Amino acid sequence: MQRSQMLRSGASRGVSRPVLARATAPASPMAHLLDAGVLPQQQMMQAGKLSSHALTSQYLARIRSLCSIGARAYAGIEINPDALKIALEMDRERQVYKVRGPLHGIPIVLRDNIATGDRMKTRTQAPLATHASCDSFVAARLRAAGAVIIGKSNLRQWAAVSVPHASASWAGLTILAVDSAADGSIVAPASNCGLVAIKPTGRAAGGQGGEPATAGPMAPSVREAAWLLAALTGERLADGLTLDLAGLQGRRIGVARSLFGLCAGTDAVIEQALLVLREQGAELIEQPPASGSGGIETLLRSHALDALVGPTCHGVSPQSDLPHITVPAGMVGGLPVGLSFIGPAHGDMPLIAMAYAYEQATLHRRTPALPSSITLALR
Repeated sequence: MQRSQMLRSGASRGVSRPVLARATAPASPMAHLLDAGVLPQQQMMQAGKLSSHALTSQYLARIRSLCSIGARAYAGIEINPDALKIALEMDRERQVYKVRGPLHGIPIVLRDNIATGDRMKTRTQAPLATHASCDSFVAARLRAAGAVIIGKSNLRQWAAVSVPHASASWAGLTILAVDSAADGSIVAPASNCGLVAIKPTGRAAGGQGGEPATAGPMAPSVREAAWLLAALTGERLADGLTLDLAGLQGRRIGVARSLFGLCAGTDAVIEQALLVLREQGAELIEQPPASGSGGIETLLRSHALDALVGPTCHGVSPQSDLPHITVPAGMVGGLPVGLSFIGPAHGDMPLIAMAYAYEQATLHRRTPALPSSITLALR
């Protein structure tokens, strides 16, 4: 079965159909900034040409615009009624030169099982959702980093994997999103939507009580995903050390052939990615199939590998403790394909460096554009 057929039918390993309707923003001189990325947005705010309140307002307008055209298939978002109030507070802090970091004043969407001690509901167990009494570890970290929690992915939109949640970012309803591996992977749905995603080692960004054991970022780029991961873990990432263009130099990388074979077009895209890895100084080692986190860890150790790579798919259990990053690698039939980097436990930072070096050498990420006939069919 070809990849496009699998995505339409949801027949492969419980994959739900991705939401492919692109949001249409209201006409605005700032509309292009919604897709520009965190760095341009921060630069505009630093220059006094943009406020968090205005940026948040634009995202809210885009969400309402998508709702108004009747696109029922999009990843529904429960809006945070306090979003604009939080944005104003971040603007006040910036005015007195208090900037908490690269996420200061940036809107973000959370998965609905991540507890927030506000007026938004938190999914405790399907199909129940209640108001949490306090912020979860993840939400508290994000607030401390200055992020504006603009809303949560709608409970009714959840499926076996989080394609609807990823599509909230893909469709431009937000620039950043935090997902969890509670009942599905983080990287596979992001790959289907042309995004970067990081599933960190084990509970590196996990919470407490009923909160998901692992939470990870979805973003348009490795840099932005790394910033978001740093906020979740409380670490400080130095770009000069972590995001290195030479991050693939001298790395021993195994080719996870067990992840190939689902789609000939996808395999062809990943074969091209392997050529890039070699060009960037990596040594590639063909590997026999491995299954389960224990098998992969053994494979990494026995061959002294820094990472395994292959097409992003559901071949690796979402419950694995190993870090896993997906980066856009190209398109097949108009649909995004991701390259996975899987590393040893607690090897998140070197893995991010490798993913960043590949991303910058290729710059494959594109905002997907679909024919109007497909968009209409999804309504």
